[in-house]
Amino acid sequence: MSSDPGKRGLPSSTDVLVVGGGPTGLALSLALTRLGVDHVVVERQLAPSPNSRAAALHARTLESLSAVGVADELVAAGRPGRSFAARDGDRVLLETPFHELDTPYPFVLAIPQETTERILAAKLAEVGGHVHRGWSVVDVKEQHPGAMAMVTDDDTGEIRAIRARYVVGCDGLHSVVRQRAGIAFEGHERPHNFALIEFVMEWAGPEGEISFFFSPAGLAAISHLPGRLYRMVALVEDDTPAPDLAAVQEMLDARGPAAAGAKVESLEMVSIWRVRHRLAETFGKGPFFLVGDAAHVHSPVGAQGLNTGIQDALNLAWKLAAVLDGTAGPALLDTYDGERRPMAQGLLSFTAQLHDISTMSKPDSIHLRNRVLGVLGELPEFSGWLAQRLAQLAITYGGGDGGPPPAVGDRMPPRPGMADGIGWSVVLPSEDGAVAVKEAAERGLTPVAVAVDPNLPHAVLVRPDGHVALTAPAAEAADLPGRLTAWLNR
Repeated sequence: MSSDPGKRGLPSSTDVLVVGGGPTGLALSLALTRLGVDHVVVERQLAPSPNSRAAALHARTLESLSAVGVADELVAAGRPGRSFAARDGDRVLLETPFHELDTPYPFVLAIPQETTERILAAKLAEVGGHVHRGWSVVDVKEQHPGAMAMVTDDDTGEIRAIRARYVVGCDGLHSVVRQRAGIAFEGHERPHNFALIEFVMEWAGPEGEISFFFSPAGLAAISHLPGRLYRMVALVEDDTPAPDLAAVQEMLDARGPAAAGAKVESLEMVSIWRVRHRLAETFGKGPFFLVGDAAHVHSPVGAQGLNTGIQDALNLAWKLAAVLDGTAGPALLDTYDGERRPMAQGLLSFTAQLHDISTMSKPDSIHLRNRVLGVLGELPEFSGWLAQRLAQLAITYGGGDGGPPPAVGDRMPPRPGMADGIGWSVVLPSEDGAVAVKEAAERGLTPVAVAVDPNLPHAVLVRPDGHVALTAPAAEAADLPGRLTAWLNR
């Protein structure tokens, strides 16, 4: 998406100001556009960065992006993989059975972040959205009943003011929104550097998976992107210069499977960065909200960061829409921090454990780790749990009564007949009572779709982000649409 010619059409006021037009900002804007929310997106960069780090979309993220109508294009542009595989050279230690997951997307999608951004931006333009590029936010202050942001034209230095009811920081690690809102960003740097390398190569290595090679020479995670392009994330020593073609070849020879016969032909992109683990003190303060890297950063092991940011965006979007159109009370927005920050806190612990396991350097520790992974890999219960965890299908917001799943806060797997797009659904365990539920839904203020899943133990009211809001015995399912208004205004 190009810069605005003459910086045309930058509004002076809006309901929601989105600061940052990366993948999280684009996903949020796409959701807000679908929901009919007046908003403005400003982004400093004139185009997506070619040196992006993320290269995998998990099942839960694709479910979320399906709700805004862009999943099919992403799947077509990427390379689906059946698993993450931990390997010791040619030997498989553990595999995650993504293909067994209850989801329309039973795989991990290898796709460069630049491609993801391009497709999101194209879909946003298709549905009438727009990113105002070439503008930087220099200040933002709370100004009841919202906020005032000062933005500057990076070409001319012109400064303009934008008044917004809410401001969402999708502006990354060094978020201006987070800093100006006075939200602490607590954490630390990990004592490890990673090299991110994209290259063209010929090899006979494992296909259909993202491979983590746990070598004494250091971690190397390799994924096959579309075409003949590969990506490797490799642990490197401090002060390691950006590797050239010969150095990349040496890494593959030392860390990859011996039988692969890797031959690197050309380098497309190389960068080195230090791992940080940080978490914002709160994800919401007054009219300000934080999404994605502005709220949480962590190790790349497990490919969780971009996926978590997009789900932050979808969690927040429908809540902003409901409050702005008056169907929900302002307290609904408090649940964004209440749900997403504890999830992110757990994610940081999870990725820290994966990071520590993956970056062991002592021979005895490496030998023990690989033996333990080999044993765990023989336990279907463990590999299944790990697949659910990595795919982010196990996320729950709690609040249930301890009854059979899906309980309140749990994810409800997509089923035919559920809301098309970002909407509410009642899912019944049988057709009995469906007519009464539909009649009750028609009397409500909020549209509700009705679907059936015979495997359910009870009826569920499903939120626009796919999590369960309320449950009821099948005989009382017709009460759920009526309870929705009270739930939104609780």
